[in-house]
Amino acid sequence: MRNTRSVKTYDQAFRDDAVAFLERSKAPFSEVAASLGIPTSTLYSWYRLEMVKKAKKVVSTGKAATGGTPETAADKLARLEAENEELRKRVASLEEDKVILKKFAAFSVREKA
Repeated sequence: MRNTRSVKTYDQAFRDDAVAFLERSKAPFSEVAASLGIPTSTLYSWYRLEMVKKAKKVVSTGKAATGGTPETAADKLARLEAENEELRKRVASLEEDKVILKKFAAFSVREKA
């Protein structure tokens, strides 16, 4: 038997653009992948590879991957505070979604009865 599944290849520029678009977007992996017409797992793999490259660059050079100069303590603190604030907003949003889903689930159970 022959495998009829075709493997689609993407050039590096498309991969880089897709990861950059993902990073700029607030949308989840699945939405970004669907909008680009690629599998979510493919986009996730590209993203992970990019994060590994950035981490290796920081470790090997001691410099921030986005800049070219070492990150000062004040810069790191500001970056971490901004990231922390963004994560708090995300948690609040997810908590709100959870409450809404619980109410919907309870409503759905009552409707079926």
